[in-house]
Amino acid sequence: VGDPDFVGSDEQIKNMKMGLGLRRPSEDFWAPVGKLTGSMSPEDKVNLLAYIVPRTGSGDAAQEEALQAFVDGLEPTFDVVRSKIPTLSEADVQLLGSELLAAEILIPGRSTREQFAQWIDALTAADLEFILAKRKSYKEEASKEMEEFKFARDEVQKKAEERREKIREQVMEARENRSVIFNPGTGRFEKYEQKEEGFKLPGF
Repeated sequence: VGDPDFVGSDEQIKNMKMGLGLRRPSEDFWAPVGKLTGSMSPEDKVNLLAYIVPRTGSGDAAQEEALQAFVDGLEPTFDVVRSKIPTLSEADVQLLGSELLAAEILIPGRSTREQFAQWIDALTAADLEFILAKRKSYKEEASKEMEEFKFARDEVQKKAEERREKIREQVMEARENRSVIFNPGTGRFEKYEQKEEGFKLPGF
């Protein structure tokens, strides 16, 4: 989580575990969030956690109200999105609605419940489709960058393996063609005496 408000406190870690399903979810927040965003992809759910978790555990009354406004606003926001774009998939309804709420409601001082309701009601279907397309483009760009990174990483690993193979070949060639060997009898390095039938070890 790259949000500066994420400090890794016990309360934030507890909320992260609840959001990830690693701990029993709170009845007043994580249980309804999980139920109402059930159609979202795992990746989009994790992204939503990155919005929510840093806002938890602050002890600030305004922040607590913002979190409550977020969870209270999920269902009515989804209903508005569905009414404006009836053909939208449920996954996209939940993605778009939760993103709008997270951007405007989760951070205290941006929008009140009433201001958010007026704003989203004024948005047209074209406005919502544009916002959704922009949101998805970020995901696609991130996926493309990840693929490029993986390709570059694979190329680096391939070249490293090729270098290691060349070194192994050189070592083997040196072993096969070496002309000096340690003679335990004299305690010194001495030259091989190579004959037609093969090598003669020094001292033998």
